[in-house]
Amino acid sequence: MLPERFTVGLTPLPTAQRVVRQRTALRFRIISAIISLVFLTAVVYFLNPGWGTGVIIGIYVLWAISTAVWMTISAVGLSRAKRDLAAIGHGDALHIDARGIEFVHPRQVRADWAEVSALKISGSSLGAGPSLVLEVGGRPAAKIPMSFLDAMPSAIDSATSARSLGRVRLDVSDMDRML
Repeated sequence: MLPERFTVGLTPLPTAQRVVRQRTALRFRIISAIISLVFLTAVVYFLNPGWGTGVIIGIYVLWAISTAVWMTISAVGLSRAKRDLAAIGHGDALHIDARGIEFVHPRQVRADWAEVSALKISGSSLGAGPSLVLEVGGRPAAKIPMSFLDAMPSAIDSATSARSLGRVRLDVSDMDRML
């Protein structure tokens, strides 16, 4: 016999790991920029390739631009990961029972099985990653990134299929385009 309600909780672990990865990437970029600047300066100073002042300035400008671009990309990634981590919260994300599905986070949305037109995983694989999307009447009613959830898609699909008596399944076909 199935429990009355299947609850999917919120977990900060994947997003916290993303913060650590982004922070490490930013540190790596800073260290790499310092090492490449020292190397570039050593080549220009000690090897004296005979380049003109304009060429040397051009090389340093190209180095500075590429370093600034990569540092900005890393800093923005870290900022977005921290923002996502702050948005997760605590407690339950959604409930699945015999009547329907109820999203609790980020806002409360309840839909009976007869109202659900789709339950799918879609969105970009960048940032927080793909989201679990509830569609009611063909329009998105609620969504939450899968990385915020403590249940895998297979567990959500099993709970949905069992409690809706096979009327609703989790559609993961969009994930083929994400990989």
